[in-house]
Amino acid sequence: DAGEFPCLSCIDTDVLRKQLLTVNGIGPETADAILLYAFERPVFVIDAYTRRIFSRLKLLADDAGYETLRHQFETGLQMDAAVFNEYHALIVCHAKNACKKRPDCINCCLACICPCRM
Repeated sequence: DAGEFPCLSCIDTDVLRKQLLTVNGIGPETADAILLYAFERPVFVIDAYTRRIFSRLKLLADDAGYETLRHQFETGLQMDAAVFNEYHALIVCHAKNACKKRPDCINCCLACICPCRM
C-alpha cells in the first residue's frame, strides 16, 4: 500500500521518479515499476515484453526510445494506475504464453492482426 511510505507518498510523481533515477542501479524501467506497483502511480512500464509484442504488431518503431514509448502508452490509455497495472500484466502474460522469443502464432489471439505471424 502506498500509505506505507508517508514521507514519499506525498511527493509528486515526476519528482519521485527523478529521485529514483539518481539511485545507482535504478533505470527508467525499474523506477517506473516502483512507481506503478509500490506507489500506485499512473506510470506505464516499458519492458522487453512490451517492445516485443508491439514491435511484432508494427505499432512501434524498433528504435523508439523508452520515454517515447512510455508517453505513447500513457497518452493512449486512461491515466489510472489500476488500468496500467492490468494492461501491463496482460502484456506479460501474452508474451510468456504466445508471443515468446520463438512465437507460438498458432495459439495466439492476435494472429489474425499480426503482420509477423509465422
